[in-house]
Amino acid sequence: MQTILIVGAGRFARELLCWLEDSLDPATARIGGLLDDTLPPASMLDADYPYPVLGSIRDYRPAAGEALLLAIGAPKARLEVALALAARGARFHTLIHPSAVVARTARIGRGAVVCPFALVSAGSELGDYVTINSYASVGHDAVLEQGCTLSSHVDITGGVHLGQAVMVGSGASILPRVSVGAGATVGAGAVVMRRVAAGATVYTPPAKTL
Repeated sequence: MQTILIVGAGRFARELLCWLEDSLDPATARIGGLLDDTLPPASMLDADYPYPVLGSIRDYRPAAGEALLLAIGAPKARLEVALALAARGARFHTLIHPSAVVARTARIGRGAVVCPFALVSAGSELGDYVTINSYASVGHDAVLEQGCTLSSHVDITGGVHLGQAVMVGSGASILPRVSVGAGATVGAGAVVMRRVAAGATVYTPPAKTL
């Protein structure tokens, strides 16, 4: 029996608990609780999610039969925490929701999260600790390096390459074979047509009152 611990107890943790409850086989795995650096041990997340906070992330030491699922939305923070935990010998759970469509030739890294109704197409590669939110799509032969986050309704087209810890906002599109450098942010609704430098932020002008 594997015990899965959620790392982080914010709003994203509530989403992941829902998707995890949909996905787990109770004969082989269970949700053990959460790790968080801000909530006191033994507290419950809330009445709708009655899972206990077991302790802090910084004090966690891996135990046999445990696997971690990262509920940290910000890519850079998630990757930093993941690498620190991995250095202690932690193991990670990869969550693919049953409603997601994942091609048999796609490669999914450890600790990745593929949320409901997401699409991961043929020959694509998701690095470790990548999060693909609901209704986002990853086109054929695209590469997302470790720690990237795609928000809902993002369209990553064929042959795109995202460096590590890239954040792509809701509804953004990245056109074929475009590269986005490590640590960059693509704002919601943006259409990316050419290379984005590492650490850069690109966005579409916000809506205006007519």
